[in-house]
Amino acid sequence: MSRGLQYFAAWSVSTAIAVALSWLGIRFVLDAGAPERPRVVAGPTQSSAIATTTTTTVAATTTTTTTVAVIATVAPTTTVPTTTTTTAPPLPSENGTWTEQNGERVYLRSFTLRGGVAAIRFSADDMEPISATPRQGFAATVEQPADAVVVEFTGAGHRSRLEATWVGGPQWRIVESG
Repeated sequence: MSRGLQYFAAWSVSTAIAVALSWLGIRFVLDAGAPERPRVVAGPTQSSAIATTTTTTVAATTTTTTTVAVIATVAPTTTVPTTTTTTAPPLPSENGTWTEQNGERVYLRSFTLRGGVAAIRFSADDMEPISATPRQGFAATVEQPADAVVVEFTGAGHRSRLEATWVGGPQWRIVESG
């Protein structure tokens, strides 16, 4: 009986070593095939402005100043902050909008898929995801292969995929499966 346990222990150790060595060999091949792991985006990725209202009292005079900035303003030492609100800029429309950013014409567009809502910034030089917001029960994945953006919403039994690129202008393909 003792000899049987020894054989079993030797077999278990050699099997564990073989599995570990196989995994190390396969891992390098898998890493070479997918050098960048997909990012999971849970909501909008835009920065938003902070609106601050400050009231300053100086010698019985009251001055109210309202500013919009990314960083809250610093007022004199007699300042009493009263309200701070954060507002996110709206997403582009589903019809799309041409605009100019940094001297370059860009096309902004939102896409409503079964798994969620995605917004993309198209330009000849750079493709950029603006946001990827999954619906209840779905998860969002955003990938940026060369000169393209791929947004995928996966849920139980369904997958929504948006492939956006620039080929002489903005182009996209939506695939709903499941």
